[in-house]
Amino acid sequence: MDVSKEKWGYLRETKELAERAGRDADTGLHRTGLEEYLAVIFPGTTDWIHDKTISNLPEGIKSRKRPDYRSESLKMIVEFDGTPHYDSPQKIRDDEMATEFYESLGYKVVRIPFFIQLTNKVVKQLFGVDVEEPLFNESIPSMGPKGINPASICGAGIMRMAKEFRKFPEQYAVNLEYLKAANDEYLTGAELLETMYNKEK
Repeated sequence: MDVSKEKWGYLRETKELAERAGRDADTGLHRTGLEEYLAVIFPGTTDWIHDKTISNLPEGIKSRKRPDYRSESLKMIVEFDGTPHYDSPQKIRDDEMATEFYESLGYKVVRIPFFIQLTNKVVKQLFGVDVEEPLFNESIPSMGPKGINPASICGAGIMRMAKEFRKFPEQYAVNLEYLKAANDEYLTGAELLETMYNKEK
């Protein structure tokens, strides 16, 4: 798989973290910060606030939650859910409660799992925006035997992954095929993911 000419890489929360992470061990693809994607999806939006508490809460409400990206002009919160969000049932529950809290304040909340990449189709689905520029190449898998995959997250995380993959069947198919091709269930958890995915029908 030649990924050397791909402009868009695997999503990371920030450009700095993307650069620090380097290239993917399985595919060799670089990584791209979420703020770089947001600049193309919402080119006219300049008020993104990264990793800060919400200061304009209604009287009597306090919160230390720090959304990854928040835009008041769009009334939107965008969260990049990396692997820690799939490592413990408590973190998964915390994410659900955070989403409910943000929505109660009137924000549209978009959560992007680490294994879902921002293709044009996914951007349309998540944000309702058609981007003319070709974004992430949907034929490139997001997970492999050398990286984070179903075998390396907790049971509740696999259930969450399967449920979220249901919304993006094309990316599920690409990833499952790639994981199965490694022919190592111990390192990939491909069959476990497939079982959980099929239970979500």
